[in-house]
Parts: sequence; C-alpha cells; structure tokens
Amino acid sequence: MKRQAPLGLPALSPEYVEYTNKSEILSITGTFFAAAALVVLLRCYVRLAMLKVFGLDDYVMVFAMILATATFACIKVETDYGLGKHFLVILADPTMFAKFGKVLYIHSIIVMVGVSAVKISIALFLMRLTTKKPYIRSLHGIIGFIILLTFTCAMTLILQCLPVQATWDATLRPPPFGTGDAKCYSSTIFRNLGLMNSSFNIITDALFALLPIPLIWKLQLNTRTKLSLIAILSLGWFACAAAIIKAIQQWNVIGDPDWTVHDSFNVWNFIEFTIGIIAASLPSLKPLFNWFLETARAITSGARSKAGSGYRAYDGPHAEGYHKQSDNSIALNSLSSRGIMTRSPYHVRISTEPSGLAEKDVWDMDHSKNSDESILPLARPDAGMNRIVMTREVRVS
Repeated sequence: MKRQAPLGLPALSPEYVEYTNKSEILSITGTFFAAAALVVLLRCYVRLAMLKVFGLDDYVMVFAMILATATFACIKVETDYGLGKHFLVILADPTMFAKFGKVLYIHSIIVMVGVSAVKISIALFLMRLTTKKPYIRSLHGIIGFIILLTFTCAMTLILQCLPVQATWDATLRPPPFGTGDAKCYSSTIFRNLGLMNSSFNIITDALFALLPIPLIWKLQLNTRTKLSLIAILSLGWFACAAAIIKAIQQWNVIGDPDWTVHDSFNVWNFIEFTIGIIAASLPSLKPLFNWFLETARAITSGARSKAGSGYRAYDGPHAEGYHKQSDNSIALNSLSSRGIMTRSPYHVRISTEPSGLAEKDVWDMDHSKNSDESILPLARPDAGMNRIVMTREVRVS
C-alpha cells in the first residue's frame, strides 16, 4: 500500500519510505570524530600530565572538540529525524521535517564556529614559534579576520529566514512548501553566501599549512625534526582538500533532489572540521611519540626501561612545548679540532642574549628530549648575564 504525501506530493511506496542510508553517514562521521577525540585527549594528557602546562591554544582546541562532539550529536539526532532517507519522505511528514530542520539549523551554526576555532588555535600555536613582530602582527590580523568572518556568517545563518522559525517550520513559508508569508533567502543566494564562506576557509586552510614552514625552519632543531614537524603541520592540506570537496558538494546540493540520502555537503564539512583538529593537535604529541620510541628501544635492546622514572616539568618562562626562539642563540654540536661534527656526550650552546641559569630552569637531561622544551635555550633571557652553557650527559647501565 502506497503512502499518500501531503502538499500534492506523489504517493510513496513502502520500500521508498523505509529506505535509509544513515549507517553509512554515521560510520563515516563517527570514524573521523573518534580519531579527533582520541588525538585531543592525548594532547591534553601530554600538556597536563607530561609537560604540566596548558596554553591558550590548548583551551581553544578543547573548545573546538566540544563543538565537534555537539556536531556529531546533531548528525546522530538528524538520522533519527530522517537523515539518510529520501528528501520527499522527510518533507511528507511535517512534524519530522520541522524537527530535522531545527537540528540541522543548530548543526550548521555549531560546525561553522568550530572550524573557525580550530584555525584560531593553530594561529595561537604558531605565535609560540617566533618572536618576530611581523609574524605576530600577521597572526593577530588573521585571528581578527576569522572572528569577523565567523560572526558575519553566523548572523547570515541565524537570520536566513524571518521569522527565524521558518528556517525549520515549512508551514510558515510561502507555497509550495507552506501557507505562510515568511521571508527567506532563495536557494541560489544561500548557496552563494555559503560558497563565499567556503572560499575563505580554503584560503585560510592553505595559509595555515604554509605559515609554519618558515617559522619551523628557523628553530634550533636538526633537519630531520624540522621536516617531520613541517610534514605534520602540512596535514592541514588534507583539511584544505576536504574544504574544496565540500565546496563542490555545496554547489551541487541545490540540483540534488535527494541530498538527504548521502548528505555529502555536511559529511565533508564535518571531515574538514575533524581533520583540522587532528592536524593541529599532532605536533603537541611529540613528547609522547618520543616516549614510545625510547621505551621500544629499551625493550628491544634489553636495557632497563626508564619510561617509569617520571617527567619533570619545565618551569621556565616558555613552558608551553614549542616556544619562541631568539635568532641570537646558536646551538652547536661538539666540534673536532678541524671543525668537523663529531658525536660526543657534550652539547654546547652559545648565546649573545643576556641570560642566567637558575635551578628551576634545568630539567632532567634524560627526559629533555621527550619534551619540546629541548629546542629552547637552557638559560632565561632576562637574568642579565651572557654565558656559554655546556651540558654533559652520562649514561650508567
């Protein structure tokens, strides 16, 4: 027996009504959500338990993860209200259509703010990599632009219909959807505004993938570490690619009468969101990766593992993982009499910065390479003394 739809819609067969693709939608979004949540939890563990610091960028990223959780919850509720079904099936039930539309309305605002929060967190992280005022000003300008753009787009979404209730209540709209006189953006205008926002997202994704390269290259790290950090931060290109695919789906959504079956636009929007979270958080896991590598080496070599010996927090002025680095500080490996690099237990740092070395500025040499703080000067730059600092590591087995 066929189901007769209201508002002059065609009769719908039971098979057509029962069909749903929600398992595919939930499996895709759930996978990316779980990966992002795991990475953020590990980031919090590293920052709080290992480094014992928690910067502003960490707080913003936690806020972004909360928004990602809310977004995934919205997707789950949307599937309960018809997402994954044919659009005509949702439209044929005014109650279900209203509930679906309201959740989608909230979803679209949350995910937009969340994507912006990820970008702001990245900008705050990059500020810790440089003391150069032009870079700092540029990053402040980017943050200001993102906040302004987010506010503008949020108001566009919130006020897409007047009264606002018409956004999810089709009966308030003019025919053929309803019998009211609400004023809403046309599909074309709404799509074009969305594409403008997506274009800015693509540009900022690309910008944040490129900005770390000159900053990291100037850090006092060996080339392999620099390249690995650049590669990790360049994962932002995947977020950029997801944003491009999302924009394509955004362009096609108007011409797709059954967009609710796959909901490609919102799925790719969520993928962009979560990949951004993952790419922005992976650099913070460096101490944890080093701990795993050292533990694996100790187990493999049969040496006594030092993994359980604790982790001393760096109490210096830059105790936030990756930090600002002065160009006046030069790190040198041991040199032979002919100036050839050789391996030795010594590490020499020569600095033209005024500095002093206090007990609280020294950390456990065994664990320093587990921390991002090993890229920093050992001395504080404000203590008023030029000095050469030599450290010697002695291993006792």
